[in-house]
Amino acid sequence: MKKWIIGILVLFLVFVIWRGISIYHSALEPLNTAEAKGNEIALEKTPIVTIDESYTYFGTKTYQVVIGKNDEDDKMIAWIPEKKGGKIITRFERDGITKNEAITILKSERNPQEIRSVKLGIEDNIPIWEIIYIGSDNRLTYHKMYFETGKYRNSIKP
Repeated sequence: MKKWIIGILVLFLVFVIWRGISIYHSALEPLNTAEAKGNEIALEKTPIVTIDESYTYFGTKTYQVVIGKNDEDDKMIAWIPEKKGGKIITRFERDGITKNEAITILKSERNPQEIRSVKLGIEDNIPIWEIIYIGSDNRLTYHKMYFETGKYRNSIKP
């Protein structure tokens, strides 16, 4: 009798794990599809010919950020809006501050205890760096600075 109960529990556990993995993959599918579509658009409608990295930026509007190189091997960034008809914005990487420069500026202006992420984004058709960090007050902060100058744009503490 014990073997039957253990057998049924093992089968139930396997079923629960299988369903969990299935749900997880289903939840990620739209993000993977959006990223693939963004990459395709970047290759078709921008000077980018090879893609090094891409991700989704969730700001006031959703964009695919695609980082790659053009045919002259110059590093470029493209911000591709999720909605059709939106303006695709491209910049050379050299036209803005680097990720490390953005972190250095943040550290000199604020006192972050822990930096959680640093991503390129876009707000009001202006490229930005979004740095998510835990401040000295132990609160999560979304700090945004302009990509081209590194000047402070705004901070949000949810």
